[in-house]
Amino acid sequence: MKAVKVTIDNNIDYLEEFVLKINFNVKTFRYFNNRPVSFILNHLATFLFIENDNAIAYGHLDKEEENVWLGICVLPEYTGKGYGKKMMTLLLEEAISLNLTQILLTVDRDNFNAIKLYEKMNFIKIEEYKNYLKYQYNF
Repeated sequence: MKAVKVTIDNNIDYLEEFVLKINFNVKTFRYFNNRPVSFILNHLATFLFIENDNAIAYGHLDKEEENVWLGICVLPEYTGKGYGKKMMTLLLEEAISLNLTQILLTVDRDNFNAIKLYEKMNFIKIEEYKNYLKYQYNF
């Protein structure tokens, strides 16, 4: 497995392929449901994990006004193998290099594995909504 940084000019084909897979297979990651792949131009960082020439995990830091949002997705057949934790670690290291002071994320209430990971990585639940939870990480 290798980590690659994604830009419009670099590794975009892997991202496009990954987005097609997640839009049909991953109901808990809806980020690209109403955003084009070119939306990564707004990201502070976008990463993929590549294995056997296929993208298997995705992560981003997305600046929206004053907030920075973290998002990750691991293809279902690769969950439970540590890829989510590795992606989170990579994104947190990138956030440190960007001198960020906090990161936010949301997660579906029934995505128990993700919630467990976020809490294990010291994200703090700050708000609860009907269908999702909001977490924050402070540096």
